[in-house]
Amino acid sequence: MKTWKILSPKVLTEEERPDNITADTQAKVKVTQVLFTGTELSAYLGHPKPKYPLIPGRFAVGVVGETGAACTVEKNERVYFRDCSPCGACPACLHGDADNCAEPKTAGVNMDGYMRDFVVAQESGLSPLPPSVSDDEALFIGIVSHCEAVIDRLNVAKGTHVAVLGAGEIGNILSQLLIYHQAVPILIDSDEEKLAVAAQCGVYYTVKADETMEENIARITGGRLAAGSVYSSFCGLAPDLPFGITAAGGIVVYTGYGFPEISAQLKTALDKHLTLTSVSNDRSGDAAAINLLVNKAVNLAPLNPQKYPASKLAEVFRGEAEKAEAGKRTQCCIINML
Repeated sequence: MKTWKILSPKVLTEEERPDNITADTQAKVKVTQVLFTGTELSAYLGHPKPKYPLIPGRFAVGVVGETGAACTVEKNERVYFRDCSPCGACPACLHGDADNCAEPKTAGVNMDGYMRDFVVAQESGLSPLPPSVSDDEALFIGIVSHCEAVIDRLNVAKGTHVAVLGAGEIGNILSQLLIYHQAVPILIDSDEEKLAVAAQCGVYYTVKADETMEENIARITGGRLAAGSVYSSFCGLAPDLPFGITAAGGIVVYTGYGFPEISAQLKTALDKHLTLTSVSNDRSGDAAAINLLVNKAVNLAPLNPQKYPASKLAEVFRGEAEKAEAGKRTQCCIINML
């Protein structure tokens, strides 16, 4: 079975290796699609010091081909692969509180990912997909779950303004979910094209990050500013930008799948008694995310990620790496593994 593996920065190789069921609670799944995101690109570029060799691929869907005797998933059933799992060794896990694992294992980051023909997985790591959720939509289950964790951390009341900095996949989906939860997102970015896509998804307040940004936010909020702000990593905006647009006593959440080395002037945050926190690589709430997709809480169609066959995978890695090194923002795409 074919596996794609990163051996060192910018060195991607293919290899054949056997992968067979060894326990009654396992299933062998044919991988059908993998979402290529910044997680895969960071691993390829060597950030932040990944442990090689590494099989990339955090978000993936597949079809069950074989099952162990104790599995309840069925042959030919579509499934989503859980992207985060508890480590089983930290104090929280040892006390039966795996939901608060301190060091979760993340596919394509600190455990093997899903860029391979077949995966033998524990049944507990598979989430069956309902017919109303397409494979393309299912690839975003992990991101939807992640955004729900951000909203839980914000803990803002209905009708509250929340500034979301960065209109990439996380910022777009987060803004849609804030609307679903009856908050009022203000999505901010320097990229007008990404803001236009968000508007197609139903995000009403989109603001360009320019010299009129603060004035526009003050107008939208009636001068109160945002009760909370969310900063998406690698969005290209200044990391201390949320401090000026968040109301005194508010909360600023930094989020993403890892963070670059950043520095920020904290005086404004300290003067305004802001709470600074982060949400990154939290364990997924797959069931809740699938339910949100079933209920059409988010509109993913305008994102329209490009699709590439697995035969083009090396070209995708090289092309996205060149964009990133040229200072350009990258965009997720779908790798068809069939």
